[in-house]
Amino acid sequence: MGARQDALVHILVEAGYKPAATRSMRPHLKSLRPQDQAEILRLYRALGGTLDEPRLRPGPWDCVLEGGLIVELDESQHFNRYRRKTLEQAWAQRLPWCEAYMRYCVQYESACAAERGWGSYWTSIATERLFGPAGPARLLEGAGSPRWKQRALYDAMRDIAAAGSGVRLARLAVYDVIGGASLAELLDGKPVDRDALRAFIDERTARG
Repeated sequence: MGARQDALVHILVEAGYKPAATRSMRPHLKSLRPQDQAEILRLYRALGGTLDEPRLRPGPWDCVLEGGLIVELDESQHFNRYRRKTLEQAWAQRLPWCEAYMRYCVQYESACAAERGWGSYWTSIATERLFGPAGPARLLEGAGSPRWKQRALYDAMRDIAAAGSGVRLARLAVYDVIGGASLAELLDGKPVDRDALRAFIDERTARG
C-alpha cells in the first residue's frame, strides 16, 4: 500500500469507518456477469488491445471497509482520454462519479502527462503485450501509452463490477473538494470535516 493509500485509510478511520479484517479478492474477469465480461473485452479492443484472450489481472481493491464498502483512491494518473472512453459507455453513466471523472479526464490530462508520462508509468513489457508498442513519451496521438490504457481498462473492470455485480464501491479523486478542501490536501494532512467526508462518500457510493 502506498503512502497516499495509507493516508486515505487514516482519514477514513478519523471519520468513523473501520477497515475490514481481511481484504476482499481483487476483481477478476470471470467474476463478472457474462455480458459484463463481453463488455470489458470489447473495451479492451476499443482501447487498442491486440490479443484474442488477454490475461487481465487488476491489483487488489484499495481500501475495504467493514460492511463491505470499498473505497478506491484515484490519483492524477487515472485521468486521461483512455479513462474517459471507458466512462462514455452507457452502463457507466449511472455511476455516481461518472460526471465528475469525465470532467477531470479533460481538465487534468496534462497533469497526468507531466507526472506519469514517462518510464514505467508510460509503458512496460507486460502492457505492450496487451496493447502493442508505445508511442513517444507524453505523446498521446497515435500509439500512446500502453500502461495508461491498461489502467483505464482495470478501472473499468472495477466500475462494471459496481454497476452490475453487487460491489459497493465509492471512488474518490485527489481533485474532489470535500468540506472546502481538496482530497489531495486532506491526504497531505489538512484537517478533515468528518461529516462532510461521510456525506461525500455516501453520494459517491454505487450500490450495484
